[in-house]
Amino acid sequence: MTDISIVGADRGNVYVGEQCSIGTGVEIIFLGEGVVSLSDYVTLGDGVRIIVEGGSVRIGDWSTLHLGTTVFCKNSVTIGSHCWFGQYSVIDGTGGLMIEDGVRVGMYSQIWTHVAAGEQIEGCTLFGETPTHIESDVWLVGSCTVGSGVQMGRRAIALAGSNVTKSCPPNIVLAGSPAKIKEGLNFYRAISLDEKFELLKGWLSSAPFASIEGANLKTAECTIDINISNMGSVKFLKTNLQFETEKNPDQSTTFCCVENKKYTKKLSSAEYVVLKYLANNKARFYS
Repeated sequence: MTDISIVGADRGNVYVGEQCSIGTGVEIIFLGEGVVSLSDYVTLGDGVRIIVEGGSVRIGDWSTLHLGTTVFCKNSVTIGSHCWFGQYSVIDGTGGLMIEDGVRVGMYSQIWTHVAAGEQIEGCTLFGETPTHIESDVWLVGSCTVGSGVQMGRRAIALAGSNVTKSCPPNIVLAGSPAKIKEGLNFYRAISLDEKFELLKGWLSSAPFASIEGANLKTAECTIDINISNMGSVKFLKTNLQFETEKNPDQSTTFCCVENKKYTKKLSSAEYVVLKYLANNKARFYS
């Protein structure tokens, strides 16, 4: 908390979770009554600004706002877990913004929930506040703009420079200004649970992870056990049934399920090291 400069603290409340990383020059500015809540493992890069005219800003576990990103809130901004915003992104919650889990936003992108131009007293009609909704695992590659009132379906991808002015379905690729669907283009392939588990084994058995000092890895057909000296332990289970049967809230071990991507949060150093290593573009787990 001491690393965040809070302006207008008498008008708002700020909550910061465990193991958050706060850069230099981070500001939260309350112009009206509001709340800013950072969950566990959140990263705010240098010069991030959150400007709250009203409502609430909530940022989920493991999410990152990089250098110079600006958040505006008049209604609400909700950002899920494992979201990533490149440098100098603009996140506007004037009309209400919902961003689900795993959304990736490339640098210099803008997400809007309002439009305002000429004077209304002079008859200008280009004015409005409309909620925007970005579903899970959407990717805005970079220098993209999403207009107010747009809903982007799960796993939609907008290629660099796209201007998304209309709502779009899930599992499509967009490009252009205004952005249009690129027919026949898809960046996801079907992958079985067995393949997923073998990929995980490979990542955790090879460098750079395997070279971590004090790390001890044991693999079996349906389990991966990791113990890191003085840091704790993490156990991966292949199926939902295993996870529901074996997870134990009283144990210090972090249990992770490959099938449903859930984990039991323990806030241990081992949990941070293991899940952070996987989180970027390998596998993301949600508490």
